[in-house]
Amino acid sequence: MADIPLREQLREAHSTIEKLQAENDLLRAENEALDDRVSRLEAQLKADSSTTGKPPSSDPIGPRKKRAERRAEARAENRRRGKQPGAPGANLQRRRADVVAEHKPVCCGCCGADLAGAQVVGTHVRQVIDLPPVVPIVTDHVAYCLRCACGAETIGDFPPEARAPVCFGPEVRSFATYLLDRQHLPVERTAELLEDLLGVKVSTGWLCALQAEAAGRLTPFLAWLRDRLVKEPVVHADETGTAVGTTKHWAHTLTTKLLTLIAVHPRRGLQALNDIGVLNAYAGTVVHDGYASYDLFTGATHAQCNAHALRHLKSVGEAGAFSVWADIMTGVLMDAKTASEAAASAGRRAVDPGRATAVRDAYHAGLDNVFALLPLGPPPRRTARPRWSEAERKAWNLATRLRSDADQFLRCLDDTRVGWDNNVAERALRMVKLHDKISGPFASLSGAEAFAAVRSYLQTAANC
Repeated sequence: MADIPLREQLREAHSTIEKLQAENDLLRAENEALDDRVSRLEAQLKADSSTTGKPPSSDPIGPRKKRAERRAEARAENRRRGKQPGAPGANLQRRRADVVAEHKPVCCGCCGADLAGAQVVGTHVRQVIDLPPVVPIVTDHVAYCLRCACGAETIGDFPPEARAPVCFGPEVRSFATYLLDRQHLPVERTAELLEDLLGVKVSTGWLCALQAEAAGRLTPFLAWLRDRLVKEPVVHADETGTAVGTTKHWAHTLTTKLLTLIAVHPRRGLQALNDIGVLNAYAGTVVHDGYASYDLFTGATHAQCNAHALRHLKSVGEAGAFSVWADIMTGVLMDAKTASEAAASAGRRAVDPGRATAVRDAYHAGLDNVFALLPLGPPPRRTARPRWSEAERKAWNLATRLRSDADQFLRCLDDTRVGWDNNVAERALRMVKLHDKISGPFASLSGAEAFAAVRSYLQTAANC
C-alpha cells in the first residue's frame, strides 16, 4: 500500500508532462505562425516600385533617395551634367520676324563724334520671341430684322458662336478645355486664370458644362476609335484606380503606339471590359499585366508584360536561396527582348527559329532548376505542416505562373509586333494619375468620363 501514493504522483507527473507538451506544441505553432506573419509584413514594408507593380510615386523617401544616388553615381562615371565637351550647341531657331526694330548708335564709341548720316558697314541681329498683351476682343453680332413688301419680318441668323446675349467665343472655350484636360488645372484655378486674362468672372459650373460639351462632340471620334482598335493586330490594355467623389473607380485603357482609348468605369473586371466594347470582338494580340479578366476574352491571343515579371523576380531574388535563379531568369527574359527587337529592326515578323528555341530552352531549364529547389507543391495552408517559408511561397507562385503562361511571356519571339512589356498602356494612363495628383478626385462619374474622352482625343492626336 505504501507504493500507491508514488503511483499517483507518477500519474500526475505524466499528466502534467503531457499538458506541458501540448502547450509547448501550441506555443511553437503560434510562434511559427507569428514568424511567418512577421516575414510577410517585413516583405510588404520592403516592397517598392522595383519589386511590385506599385507606382514610383508611392515609394518611401528612402528607396527614392537611393535611386537618385545611383543615378548620380552613374552620371558621374559616364559624363558630367549639362552640355558635353565637343557636343554641338542647341539654340532657339530663328523665325520670320513680324516686327523689325532698328538700333543705331548715336555717337562714336572712340572719339564721341556724332554718327548721324554715317555709313552703315554691317549689322548684328538678335531675335526676341514674346507674347503680345492678352486683350479680349469683344464682337457685337447684330442681326437685322427686315420687313418684306408682303409685310412679313425676317431676322438675320446669328453665327454658331453667338449662342446667348453675352457668351464666350470658340477660342476661349477651346483654351479652357485645353487647360482642364491637357494641363490638368483644377476647375477653380482655371476659372481664376481666365478671369485674370479676360477681366470677366468665369463660372466653375460653366467650365464643367464646357468639358461635358467637348466630350459630347467627340462621340463620333470615340466610335471610330473603337472600330480602329478592333482591327489593330496588337493592342495594349491596362487599368488603374481613380477616385470619383469618395468612391474608387477604374480608368481603363486600350492603346497602340498611335491610338489611345481611355474609359472610366465603376468596375475593374469583365463587366467594365465588356461595356468598353473593344475586346468583345477583338481577334488580335492583347498585351496586359496578367490580370485574370483579360484571359476571359478567348477570341484574342494574349501576351504578358515582362517588366512586371522582372519586378517579381527581383522580389523573389531578395531571398538568398533564389537569388541565382532570379538572375538567370532575368537574363533569359532580357535575351528574349534583345532577340525580338533585333528581328524587328531587320524587318522580320518573328525571331529566327534557332535563336527562339534556344531562349525557350533556357527559359524552361531555369524553371526546372527552381522547382528542384522547392518542396513538392502546391504550398500547403499556412497553418499546415511541414511549413513553407514566405520566400518559398513567392518563388513557387511566380515559377508556376511563368510555366503556365510561358507562351504569353515569350510571345514577342513569335510576333515581333508584340511588345516585350506593357509600357505603351502604362504611359497612356500616366496622365490620369497626374490629374489625380494635381486636381484631386473627380466630382462626378460624368466629369470623369468627359475627361477620359477628351484625353483619348488629345493623346491620339499627339501620337499621330
